[in-house]
Amino acid sequence: MKTDTLCREPLCDDAHERPRFFPRQLITPDDLNLVLEYFRNKLRRHNRLIHGWGVVCGAKVCPIMNSGRSIEPWKVRITPGYLLGPYGDEIFIDCERIVDLRTRGVNGVTGEPCVEAPDPWCSEVFVPCEETGPRYIAVKYKEMMSRPVRVQPVGCGCDDTQCEYSRWKDGYEIGILTRCPESHEGEPPDTKRLFSGPIPECPSCPSEPWVVLAKVEIGEDGTIQTIDNCSCRRLVRSFGHLWWRCEGGEVIINSVGPGTER
Repeated sequence: MKTDTLCREPLCDDAHERPRFFPRQLITPDDLNLVLEYFRNKLRRHNRLIHGWGVVCGAKVCPIMNSGRSIEPWKVRITPGYLLGPYGDEIFIDCERIVDLRTRGVNGVTGEPCVEAPDPWCSEVFVPCEETGPRYIAVKYKEMMSRPVRVQPVGCGCDDTQCEYSRWKDGYEIGILTRCPESHEGEPPDTKRLFSGPIPECPSCPSEPWVVLAKVEIGEDGTIQTIDNCSCRRLVRSFGHLWWRCEGGEVIINSVGPGTER
């Protein structure tokens, strides 16, 4: 279920070298961007091979209740959550998002105000359903360009209206799939066998960028019949909820005097 997007999907084997800077060197934007890509890909590789990928916490798909206590058709809401993408990217859904199942999905930018701002120039475009059956709400990492700035003209040029985006922002794309990806099917590994058996092979780079959140059954009139947050959801084992207390650290003081050692 590969999809065509305007953004290049991050590969698992990019940027294995970094620039070596030296005096009187001519530095170009490519050199500086290579430094960023080098360390970003090291972090991606660490996340993918050490921590795995999937949903870490939150990101539940829930129905939308109308004022009359009825369920709104065609739409579901996604709660805030944190995920690791198949390529090791962090996906942080920091705001509750509304998704219309008649559309192709919605884009989000981490750090933006939590307000559903409609586009004044465009109306919602509904996509006809070519296949019947359940829909799978999924999310993938997506970079967004922001902060356009003026570009200085070259030489004696008079064109000072050209702009370039000066920032990349972390974002995500929520999509509607028609089937559960193969990477989410089957039984998860048996945790009892994690520390036994032969030397494990390194996991291959996934071919699909999606992390599935839920399976949704809808009627012909858009009625939300069932929302299954577990059958096609891949969870990452996290230690964020674990903590402990030490023992034997209590110091008992019987008396304090001039000769007491400190």
